[in-house]
Amino acid sequence: MTTNKLPPHNPEAEEAVVGSLLIGGEIGDASHLVPDDFYTERNSFVFAACKSLSERSVSINQITAAEELDRMGKLEAVGGAAYLSHLIAECPTSMDLVYYAEIVQRTSVSRRLISAAGKIAEIGYRADPNLPKSLDKADEALLEVRKRGVPSPIVTPKDRALRMSDRYDELSARDRGVVISTGLIDLDYRLGGGFYDGDFILLGSRPSVGKTSLLQFLAKNIAEDRKVLFCSGEMSIESISDRDVAALTGVHISTIRLGNYPEDLHAKIADAWGQLSQREIYYYEDMPLTVAKVAQAANTMQLRYGLGVIIVDYIGMLDDEYGQGEYERISFISRRLKQLARKFNVPLIAAHQLNRALEAREDKRPQLYDLRGSGKLEEDADDVLFLYRDDYYYTAEEWADRYPDKKYPEGIVEILIAKQRQGEANRLVKVLYEPTHQAYLNLKKEGAL
Repeated sequence: MTTNKLPPHNPEAEEAVVGSLLIGGEIGDASHLVPDDFYTERNSFVFAACKSLSERSVSINQITAAEELDRMGKLEAVGGAAYLSHLIAECPTSMDLVYYAEIVQRTSVSRRLISAAGKIAEIGYRADPNLPKSLDKADEALLEVRKRGVPSPIVTPKDRALRMSDRYDELSARDRGVVISTGLIDLDYRLGGGFYDGDFILLGSRPSVGKTSLLQFLAKNIAEDRKVLFCSGEMSIESISDRDVAALTGVHISTIRLGNYPEDLHAKIADAWGQLSQREIYYYEDMPLTVAKVAQAANTMQLRYGLGVIIVDYIGMLDDEYGQGEYERISFISRRLKQLARKFNVPLIAAHQLNRALEAREDKRPQLYDLRGSGKLEEDADDVLFLYRDDYYYTAEEWADRYPDKKYPEGIVEILIAKQRQGEANRLVKVLYEPTHQAYLNLKKEGAL
């Protein structure tokens, strides 16, 4: 097979990979590459030099790379130290090394695929009477491409044992294992300690019951140990900040939003934003929000700052278009969010608004069938938590008429664990919501019951 087309390659991405390594990029971000993946010979030589330095635990920079290339007899072939200077000048940051490496790998696999196609064509032209043998050779040619393309999805018994060894050695060395505390003692207990990496946690309620407030509370507590990515399709960072400042100052949010503060309140607000600057919560604000943008933000966060938890507020506000109706759209979003939790191996907590049909029932506590839009949410989620408040549905007077012998449950929030993949479901936890500081308190600890 002949063609006048140049084989697939991307010289800019190749230069960006080796340039990133020369200015401090982590070679682990390009560990899946080999020198033959580079189409341009001199980039292949520079990458080989960097790999050699890394294997000997030698720091990679312009001086050590030039010395290694000289040792290999390739310094003149790449264009000398001047070419290394060019690579550094053209690559101002190494933050996106993983993306550059993906481009280099993709074009390399494309070239190998073209080569394999040529080999298969030759096998076909030979018209070997031994058909099974010809097909085996064709399979071998494609298998070689697959080996370089993506890691095998098959985990051998030996591979599994090695992964188990790493996992349980790491768990044994940790004081609290890998569980992430919610900050609520009873909820942690019912969830087997809290949230776990790779889990998709769904938090559902009717509007204004407290989904966003609980998400902010969880983010604040989790941020003490991990870095949190908070993606809100409903509220701007300014609106979220107003809530946080109100919580820290103990001043009603309407006063915070109004402005024209007296001097003492302005000082409290300044102290509040100082405290907020120390919280490891990172916000994504590009609108409209989609699952793809959440994935992109998580990728960037993981590479630049580290990533511990993803929070999405809320599913109904995601702007993804898919399928023929709301059921297919929500199903698509649900499955993608689950995949993101697995891909980044962090808990992904997403809020969801429940179907209004529950308002017609006598007992308005949510059930799994109240999940709005798609049964896929129930299927994909590892944990499903519902929020319910009696004081959302009844005033104090209505409560007294209905239940004269029961104390009005003002501020009492019921968290129903409707599903738990690795534990018992249909368990109820009660917490106290304190609106002044927008905090959730442990009832037992606080002595409210």
